Amino acid sequence: MDKRILQTYSIWAKENLEKQIEVSLKTLGINGDKDIKNAKKIGDFTKIDGDSNSYPADLLEKRKHIVALVTEKGYKNVIEEFAYTWFNRFVALRFMEVHDFLPHGFRVLSNRSGGVEPEILKNLNLVNDELNLDMNICASLKEQGKTEELFRYVLLRQCSALADILPMLFAKDNDYLELLLPKSLLIGETVLTKLIEIPEDNFLNEVEIIGWMYQFYISSKKDDVFASKKTITKDTLPAVTQLFTPDWIVRYMAENSVGRIWLESYPQSPLRSEMKYYVDGPEQTEEVQKKIDAIKYKNVNPEEIRVIEPCCGSGHILVYVFDLLYKMYEEKGYSTREIPSLILKNNLVGLDVDKRAAQLAAFSLVMRARSVNPRFFNDNYYTVPQVYEIHDSHYLESIGFKQHMKNIGVFTDEEIKAVETLVELFRNGKTIGSLIKMKPIKFECVESVINKLEHEVVASIFDIPFTEDGCALLKKLLAQAKVLSAKYDIMITNPPYIGISSMEAPVKDYAVKNYPNSKTDMFAMFMETGFVKKNGFTAMINMHSWMFLSSFEKLRSSLISTTTIVNMIHLGPHAFEEINGEVVQTTTFVMRSKVSTENGQFFRLVRCTDKESVFASREHKYSCNLERFLDIPGIPFAYWITDSTLDVYKKHEKMVSFAPPKQGSTLGINDLFLRMWYEVSNKSDRWFPCLKGGEYRKWYGNHTYCVNWKNNGNAVRAAGRATIRNEDKLFQKGISWSRITSNPSFRIMPDGYFFESASGVCFPSKSYLQYTLGLLNSKVISVFSEIVNPTLTLQSGDVATIPIMIGKQEKVNLLVHDNVSLCTEDWDYFETSWDFQVHPLIQKKFLIADAFDTWNTECQQRFDTLKSNEEELNRIFIEIYGLQDELTPEVEDKDVTVRLADKERDIKSLISYLVGVIMGRYSLDVPGLAFAGGEWDASKYRTYQPDDDGIVPIYSKVGMEDGLTARIIGLIKHTYGENTYRQNMDYIAEALGKNNNESSEETLCRYLNDGFYADHLKVYQKRPIYWMFSSGKHGGFKCLIYMHRYTEDTLALINGKYFLPESTRLKNDMEELLSRISTAEGRDKIRLEKERQKLAAAYNEAIEYGQVLDHMANKYIAIDLDDGVKVNYAKFQGVELVTDSGTKVKKDLLVPIK
Repeated sequence: MDKRILQTYSIWAKENLEKQIEVSLKTLGINGDKDIKNAKKIGDFTKIDGDSNSYPADLLEKRKHIVALVTEKGYKNVIEEFAYTWFNRFVALRFMEVHDFLPHGFRVLSNRSGGVEPEILKNLNLVNDELNLDMNICASLKEQGKTEELFRYVLLRQCSALADILPMLFAKDNDYLELLLPKSLLIGETVLTKLIEIPEDNFLNEVEIIGWMYQFYISSKKDDVFASKKTITKDTLPAVTQLFTPDWIVRYMAENSVGRIWLESYPQSPLRSEMKYYVDGPEQTEEVQKKIDAIKYKNVNPEEIRVIEPCCGSGHILVYVFDLLYKMYEEKGYSTREIPSLILKNNLVGLDVDKRAAQLAAFSLVMRARSVNPRFFNDNYYTVPQVYEIHDSHYLESIGFKQHMKNIGVFTDEEIKAVETLVELFRNGKTIGSLIKMKPIKFECVESVINKLEHEVVASIFDIPFTEDGCALLKKLLAQAKVLSAKYDIMITNPPYIGISSMEAPVKDYAVKNYPNSKTDMFAMFMETGFVKKNGFTAMINMHSWMFLSSFEKLRSSLISTTTIVNMIHLGPHAFEEINGEVVQTTTFVMRSKVSTENGQFFRLVRCTDKESVFASREHKYSCNLERFLDIPGIPFAYWITDSTLDVYKKHEKMVSFAPPKQGSTLGINDLFLRMWYEVSNKSDRWFPCLKGGEYRKWYGNHTYCVNWKNNGNAVRAAGRATIRNEDKLFQKGISWSRITSNPSFRIMPDGYFFESASGVCFPSKSYLQYTLGLLNSKVISVFSEIVNPTLTLQSGDVATIPIMIGKQEKVNLLVHDNVSLCTEDWDYFETSWDFQVHPLIQKKFLIADAFDTWNTECQQRFDTLKSNEEELNRIFIEIYGLQDELTPEVEDKDVTVRLADKERDIKSLISYLVGVIMGRYSLDVPGLAFAGGEWDASKYRTYQPDDDGIVPIYSKVGMEDGLTARIIGLIKHTYGENTYRQNMDYIAEALGKNNNESSEETLCRYLNDGFYADHLKVYQKRPIYWMFSSGKHGGFKCLIYMHRYTEDTLALINGKYFLPESTRLKNDMEELLSRISTAEGRDKIRLEKERQKLAAAYNEAIEYGQVLDHMANKYIAIDLDDGVKVNYAKFQGVELVTDSGTKVKKDLLVPIK
């Protein structure tokens, strides 16, 4: 199966179908939620206001149905619904014709012999009866050459004919859908022609292609919903919860639940050899084994095994369980033709809140049944799958069902009460779904109400909404209530992974009330449903966070007292091939009721790449009972923990009492109160150093932010959205770490720092500060942090549980002191450090190459020393904690967090430093910052004078004296000497990636035009201190300014001093080119014409830009450095103006930050 092709098609088809559906709706005068034209019947036709066309009379009723849906569900939702309905139908028809499952045997969408015209159009006389065709219509359309219209007619008849065997996709009451069938299907790039282009081999594989195509179809909506960060509603829940379970994990869950029941009854069953993912039980004590044997299934009849999939999606899990059950029936001698019907009747139940998913799940089961019984579509075999879309009761409440029941007057109080209970239960059915906990309902009373509505009641016109649509909904609610009230031998599912905080308030309230132990996330709530019989099995895959996070501690405690995990495959990240990164970390497991302190079997595959292969070899296997976890703070399910590590937990003091970890403050409005330190004026009294997480870095660093804490944070507090935590610890020395991290690293937090919520900080006593930092940055800590929380978030509470053992403190302190010094030195060599002094390649050397060699040696020595020190610390702590059998002291180079020399990076940073010298940010005469706001001090610049206004033009040609390229060349000569200029310039060009056809100066010029600003944005994390004014992609005009030297006159200076002369030069160059072109011939003329076109594009772009620049210059715009880059930069972007030519333009003066 080529998933890339399927994904490309499915995403394209969704967009294409939705556009065509919208066009069709507009043709019907349905333009939006509140823009629906009136329509009425006039004679034998339907007329729509504002439309001169006449339509068939029956269109009016069909249109009314569509209008009602738009009114109820919303315009966009209806477009989505109609589009996916046709998508599902097309895919289903394609699957059926490829497998030759269509009863008449002809292809409906394609032709086995090739060509545009589908097979069925050439065999209409043979399918006439089955499709109930009007042959007069067919003959007329054929005679007129209206092949598209004929195909549409036959396609609609085919859909109608399939309604009996596939009502889930081809319901007869949806005849209004014909109005929304795309007009063009056979010719051109249509949803059908592109579907047929997908190689048939993809459809000849398993029915799971249906699920993959649906997941791909809704993937764009899923991305949109997550990007919007809005509350998840019943309309968006299906899109964000669809995740196709890998086939081997489905097999594992099914074989260890359904298969286990069979093998408990029939240990010698030959089916055991076919179940490659089945896990035999671990060794138990004789007493425990007796108790386990006592609850095993015995002599089970396959018809008795009841399985529920409460989040069935497109039916992948149900289909595999079907296959497994089929083999059990076969083993017991059942007729192969009867087995599919028996499975669908007796064994399988599926539920989903998503109508589309439920349709596809039912379809998948029917296809599987048909694949093993060619006569399944015959009346004596056909069985409708027990797959239900979960409905809510909003419609009944909206029409006032209780009043209708009283008006009709034939219902008893008991019947009304039963309906009230049912409606209340499913008020939020579309979001709570299968998690609804059933209350006692007298089903017979609801059945009586339905029976009276269908057979006894003669309703008034006012009660029809209840007696018709209301009754139909009651039947659906009753059916799903019975399913949710029943008990099953097995629940098997891949539930939604949705944090309850992102859901609507009623769902949150329901979770808190009904699932207090697991309320944090829906996936965990499914672990506490009551579907399963006392000794039945729950098989599931979900996020592994329930095993470790403090928010699930009560759930773990409950599971330990009531449940045993039969076996588990702890998958970690990358279990789903379509999900990259570390965020989705999963575990799949089978559990049942606890009978004793029995052992479970666990497979730890969190670090394995090919997880399926490793599991097949049964490597990384552990056996333990859940009560073992009670000895670890927080009760994490750390099944892999050794006896020696567990002993450390039992015997030693924890970090919480030794160096109390604290959570940082939440400011509420970060854009208002947080800045990168280099954005603001260094003379401001408003800003204080602040720690806010940061990259993986040990010992020292990530000092990038500052916080507005003037007057003890008055502004922060006054905004009313901050949560100031641990105020007594603010600005004290401690040890910090980034809360969001896949690999914890700890750093000194110096005195004078505020710490924000993205950082955790612990506060050991002064005498143990270095020892604690050494321990936290040792390999030993990974053993404990992985036990308490192997997720991407390392909370203060997790660090609090780390056990403390003291030893060799003096040696540890010396090594840690050295490490902090090395990392401080490294951090301060880069210009984004608060304490940056001078660029490391500015040395008393004439050759940059020699300076780089010295720098390279220094970096390597620092790196080697740090690595050696860290390995020595690892040895010390591994010995102290007795973890020699679990850890080795070696440190990988990638985990050493000081930087080695890098020629390209360091030359680019040298250029950045030289730009700073030109702008006056730095001086060759004083270390560190020379100017970053406040009063200009000319005495700091003796050796080299910076630019007089902090504005430097950037030209595409090298020889412009006032341009940035020439200024940097001059500074290189000034710094390193005229005599070595050529060697230095060539060295720089080589590092920048010199092209064969350019000089070294041209390489520098190209980099300053095309690469410098992108690098600057990256280094300064999209908060640039140098701003590039640019007319656009044609390079008509560019200049660089230093933000901290900006004044209200800066735009006027740019305009008058730099832009106008440059635009005049461009005009003169163009006129000169025109003169040369007039006398040129042949290739020279072609070359010059190309140059002219390029120059004209630059000139025209510059002229338009100049009008916007002039407009803004006259406004004398001020900026406030305290507002930061984001606010100030925006003042020069998206400027709207009507140009001299009358054209309305919207222009950015600065290069956009992306």
